Amino acid sequence: MALMSIAMQQDVYVVDGMFGLVDEACAGEGLPDRLPGSDWVHASSGSVFLETADSLIIQARLRVEVWDGSAEIDERYWPDQVCMSLDLPTARFFVDQSDAGSDKGPHLSSPGRWRLRISRREAPEELPWEAATSDLVGACFLLQFWPDGTVTENCGTSSPMTA
Repeated sequence: MALMSIAMQQDVYVVDGMFGLVDEACAGEGLPDRLPGSDWVHASSGSVFLETADSLIIQARLRVEVWDGSAEIDERYWPDQVCMSLDLPTARFFVDQSDAGSDKGPHLSSPGRWRLRISRREAPEELPWEAATSDLVGACFLLQFWPDGTVTENCGTSSPMTA
């Protein structure tokens, strides 16, 4: 399948080891429950909150990709992965950085049901996406969205989340 667009790439503030990506229609709903089978992802039908393994990390690099079908991933580079389906009322996000405020997030092409693979890499020796290494960036997160209905070996029906 093909990468359609890079919807967002930026550094985000991590407060108490966590930040979130929230659909605009789900603003104010608070922290969702932990995703079954994951010790670092909290998810609801319209939001995901991601934890770093080290609560002292103050910035993370976040990249959001939109694919036309099953997203490709280099599992050697991204050892921590979680997959799920989301029902997105607006498909327009903001980044929830807790006490550090919120920031503009990505917009997907249309509301509805999407598959999402979240990948995490802690304390990267080198940062992905041809970015310069920063002393502040302690983790990288890759969020890959594609229209639901596509099953993959790495992120198919094994998902515990089908909100």
